[in-house]
Amino acid sequence: MSVTSKAVKVVIALIIAIIFFTPLYFTFSVSLSSKARINEGALVPDFYTGSWVEITGGFGYWRTGIVNSLIVSTAAMGISILVALPAAYVFTRYRFLGDKHLFFWFLTNRMAPPVVFSIPYLMIWRGLNIWDTHYGLVLAYMVFEIPVTIWIIASFLTSIPKEIEEAAYIDGYSTAMLFRKIILPLLRPAIGVAMFFAWVFAWSEMFFASVLTSSVAKTVPAQLLTALGKVGWGVEYGPAAAAGFVSVIPGLALLYWIRRYLLKGFALGRL
Repeated sequence: MSVTSKAVKVVIALIIAIIFFTPLYFTFSVSLSSKARINEGALVPDFYTGSWVEITGGFGYWRTGIVNSLIVSTAAMGISILVALPAAYVFTRYRFLGDKHLFFWFLTNRMAPPVVFSIPYLMIWRGLNIWDTHYGLVLAYMVFEIPVTIWIIASFLTSIPKEIEEAAYIDGYSTAMLFRKIILPLLRPAIGVAMFFAWVFAWSEMFFASVLTSSVAKTVPAQLLTALGKVGWGVEYGPAAAAGFVSVIPGLALLYWIRRYLLKGFALGRL
């Protein structure tokens, strides 16, 4: 590889890094600004840590949203994985009436825009008294989370030879033993990829969190929408920027943790 090509790659990598980190830097700088005001088209920052104290200290508005986001995202990720693992195995290893149509229907649920479900969900959730609850919001996310996790895990399962399972059955393995001792270890990359997409969707989703919650179960994205919508009463730029920056950290941490599985997922699976 020539020096010129290496230099071009370095320049391209730097440009991509600048494009990615500039919004994060701007958000972080606004979170440390005491007066997020506009002066002749430029932001004038004054160093101030009160916004971070406001979102992390005590049991205030922002801290409640962060806790709600963690609860909802973790629960949605766990439930979707538990449901998708056996469902994907059945779809890839057994044939039954309407299996392909059912699998396609799962995908169409993910393709549908969330606004289509907003009015029915709002009416049903209020009728069931699960509006503005954690489990109500998690239940709403299942319509989108389960199809994606099934599709990801099924794409990996199709790459596992059936001969491995047949050999295990000959050795006296039951289906439960086969799934626990052979299939699950081979599916670690798929589980990592599915966990990432399921968690990030629930963590960053804003529409359902705004429609199906009010105060008790409102997550950070819905709180940010509310904070940035107070145009007539003054926008809380500092706390909103701090909360927005905090909302990015868990996703980056999870991405770093499963980066190996994510790379394997794109290399070995059909993603």
